Amino acid sequence: MPAIAPAHRYPPSEGLPHARAFASEHGHLAVSASTQHTGLPLESWLLQQRRKARSGHLSARTLQELTALAPWWNLPWPFVWQRHYHECRTTRAAGRPLPPALQRWPRKQTTLWAELHPYQQGLLTAIGPLPRSNSTWKGKVISADSCPRQLAEPDSY
Repeated sequence: MPAIAPAHRYPPSEGLPHARAFASEHGHLAVSASTQHTGLPLESWLLQQRRKARSGHLSARTLQELTALAPWWNLPWPFVWQRHYHECRTTRAAGRPLPPALQRWPRKQTTLWAELHPYQQGLLTAIGPLPRSNSTWKGKVISADSCPRQLAEPDSY
């Protein structure tokens, strides 16, 4: 099945200031499909940059800048997972209870634990205990040596 071409192509330089501003405000680049940043459809722009990076066509400068803004901007796992992770992390950090829809997501991660990427496991471990169906989840210990810097220092990204 051929890939759907975006309706508009955005040059990398056009989106970088928007990505910088969004990452500065939110601490990540896990934007939803409807995210507009001062008129630029940021998710569409990031999607183009991810496609270029995966095909080897993204400039080294843009790749370096995006990685500096958010180490997990171009994920090896589904992007929707990252959005749910950030919602969960932000809600917990604010000391608010998780809304019902978000309560189901961490429970599901515990059932899928063995299928998750080791870095996903590390991200979940860093935000604290996740519920299990019938017991309290203790988390899986991952040494700092086996994780990239952003997992060893989860608040740094």
